[in-house]
Amino acid sequence: MGKGANKTTPEDQQEVLIDGRLYDVSNFKHPGGSVIKFLTSGGDATEAFMEFHDRSKKAHLVLKGLSSRPAPIEVMKKRGYNGKEALTKDFLKFRKELEAEGMFKPSPGHIAYRVIELLVIHYMGVMLFFQPSYALKALGLLTLGIGSGRCGWLMHEGGHYSLTGNITTDRFLQIIIFGVGCGMSGAWWRNQHNKHHATPQKLKHDVDLDTLPLVAFNERIAEKARSPFLKLW
Repeated sequence: MGKGANKTTPEDQQEVLIDGRLYDVSNFKHPGGSVIKFLTSGGDATEAFMEFHDRSKKAHLVLKGLSSRPAPIEVMKKRGYNGKEALTKDFLKFRKELEAEGMFKPSPGHIAYRVIELLVIHYMGVMLFFQPSYALKALGLLTLGIGSGRCGWLMHEGGHYSLTGNITTDRFLQIIIFGVGCGMSGAWWRNQHNKHHATPQKLKHDVDLDTLPLVAFNERIAEKARSPFLKLW
């Protein structure tokens, strides 16, 4: 979450609907970027806020600090449950069943096992690569490639703060695993990937749709291509 600023006039006011209340985010700088603009243009942000910030005490405190008001009936009819009340309630019911079964409870033992697994895979890969045989070197590179892929899966859970249940610990693990195992930035990944999950398949908001120059999954994305070669492609 980010910080608020000066008050705005009703004409300039932008509000996000969360759990039946409209929160004024007109001067709110959201760390997640443009997703906040998408959610002010209509729809219900309740599920998005819950999934991304449920474990964050800071996010809940910031939300309480924002100016808010109960959503009028006409707003709830138009924006509530994103127009799919039955589906949303059915999903929430399913989520509560999973919570009751302990599906969201962290497993420290399993996490430790996966981290040790990564260390062993990388150790084996390095040892094989420094053998005199080219065949063993190739096997070492293959092993390191598998290890890098495994790092990608484990850091994914860390980036979603779903490893230990502690945001600070999960962020640290994600940064180390992604940085060392894949050679990439954990902060960059969180910024990009969380935008994707908040607004999947929404143009100008889901960054995973900006896939040029290799491929375009939407005609409007393809229109952005400037190179004659890309247009032909």
